[in-house]
Amino acid sequence: MAATHIVVADRWIHLRADTCVDAAGRTIAPYYVLEPAEWISVLALNTDGEAIVVQEYRHGAGVVALGTIGGAVETNETPRDAALRELREETGYQAGEIIDLGATWANFGNHTNRVHHFLARDCSLVTDQSLDDGELISVCIHPLEGLGEQLQQSYHQLTWYKALSHL
Repeated sequence: MAATHIVVADRWIHLRADTCVDAAGRTIAPYYVLEPAEWISVLALNTDGEAIVVQEYRHGAGVVALGTIGGAVETNETPRDAALRELREETGYQAGEIIDLGATWANFGNHTNRVHHFLARDCSLVTDQSLDDGELISVCIHPLEGLGEQLQQSYHQLTWYKALSHL
C-alpha cells in the first residue's frame, strides 16, 4: 500500500498527499488527492417544460454563472434524496418525478467522488428558497433549447445532455 499523509481535513475539504506508483511503476510524490462528498447535478423542468436553473457566484473561477441545481450528498443520504433536497433548498421547487441519469467521476485524476445526474420533471413552486449561509442563488426559468451553450461547467452540460435523451 502506498504511503498517504492527510494534509488538511475539515468540513470543507479533505486533502491527502499520496506516494503514487503508476501503471509503469514510476513513483510520483506527493500526488494530491481531494476526497469530497459525492455531488449531485439536477436539471429541473417546470410544468411547462422550461428549465429551472440557478445563477450564482463561483469563487474558484471568479464568475457568476448559470448552472444546474447541485450540491453535496450528505452523510447517510442517498444521491436521489440529495437531489430532491437541493432542488427544494436552492429553488423552492418540488419535483413531480425524478429520473436517475447515472453518475460520472467528478475528476478521476485527483478526486475520489462522483457526480450523480438527475432529471426532475413537472416541478412546481411550493416554498421559498432555504439557502445555506454564504449562498446567494438566483432562480432562472430558461428555455430548454439553447441551454447547453449557456452552461459553463462541464458536468452541468453533461446533465443537460443526458436529460435530453429522456425527454
